[in-house]
Amino acid sequence: MRPPTRVETAFELLGDRLRALLLNSLVPNSTESRVIEKLKSPLSLFSVFNVIKFENRPCIARREQQLATFYGICYHEMECSQLGGVPMDLCAGGFGVCCVFQLGCNDQTAQNISYFQSPNYPAAVRTKLTCTFTVALRWNVRQVLLEFIFFEMGPPTEGNCLGDQLIVTVQNGFQKWPVLCGVNSGQHLYIQIDRDYSHFLHLTAVSNSNEAKAFNIRITQLTSAEAPEGCLQYYTGINGYIKSFNYDNQSAVVTEKKPSYLNNLNYAICIRRAPNFCAVTFDNIGENGEANQFQLVNLDEDGASLIRPGTAGVEIYNCPDDFIAINYLRLCGERLNDGATTEDYTRNSPVTDDSGGPLVVGVRTNAENVGRGFKLRYRQEICQKG
Repeated sequence: MRPPTRVETAFELLGDRLRALLLNSLVPNSTESRVIEKLKSPLSLFSVFNVIKFENRPCIARREQQLATFYGICYHEMECSQLGGVPMDLCAGGFGVCCVFQLGCNDQTAQNISYFQSPNYPAAVRTKLTCTFTVALRWNVRQVLLEFIFFEMGPPTEGNCLGDQLIVTVQNGFQKWPVLCGVNSGQHLYIQIDRDYSHFLHLTAVSNSNEAKAFNIRITQLTSAEAPEGCLQYYTGINGYIKSFNYDNQSAVVTEKKPSYLNNLNYAICIRRAPNFCAVTFDNIGENGEANQFQLVNLDEDGASLIRPGTAGVEIYNCPDDFIAINYLRLCGERLNDGATTEDYTRNSPVTDDSGGPLVVGVRTNAENVGRGFKLRYRQEICQKG
């Protein structure tokens, strides 16, 4: 016996009285099976979807065989197909499907949640690539969140993305967003939107090489701002990790890796302060308990380092060009140490921000001379009484 269709299942869920009323309103004295066949026709002027209404809200679809979670919008199955989505799970009590929009080169969407994927993802692309994706911004959107579920492209050359690039542009937008390349899986960007001037967001992926590359970027239109204004990245956990772009030295697709931060950056990483937490402490201890490499390079006019090898740099004399700023203090060099705990600058030492304002890490780099970058663990500290 064949399994029931979703339309037939929907009829069962309606209940006897409502089902009879619906049948008689459609085709008096008809049988249920005839009406179901009529409703399943895409040419039907009246469908069960006009009776069973629900809000097209975000939903989560889980595919156990892929060990993956997808975000989509709850639609009727026919609507999902007509809009170019893929039904991946049920929603709205079984009356709808979680419709996931996995799109690619030269596509355009107005959906609240969509995915921009490289051709034939998750397979790698091994040809040159010029690929544009357009998001038609909804009238009430205030921010767009770009999440790099998977992102591996060619590496930068001395801090500049030359061969491979991901370019983010907003129509009539005045702010410039970082041009990205290299390995950036797990990173994210918050794009501020002024809807009075901007109607489209464009993502352009360019590659001038035949080396392997692949990306999968989730794009979410936000009607209320999640990140404070001016924050390119925003973290909401009590603890976690922040890192510079292209820090990782491991990859699944690209064969040539050059982990280093990028040139010409000026942005803020923000952390939401949890209630009853009064400070945040940063260190460069990795998940395995070993120190993550910390390296922000500053040279004088003769090309000599302003900081002795293997030591930390603090403030503008040591860190005029490339630095992170914690609690308004510039930090650079090859150790993380602000001198508050120990003045032995050959050692890494935790750095604490106990100021009363927003929790912000500033990142600034110039047009040349790059190093590995940073990957910092942060943990918020609960307020102490008295």
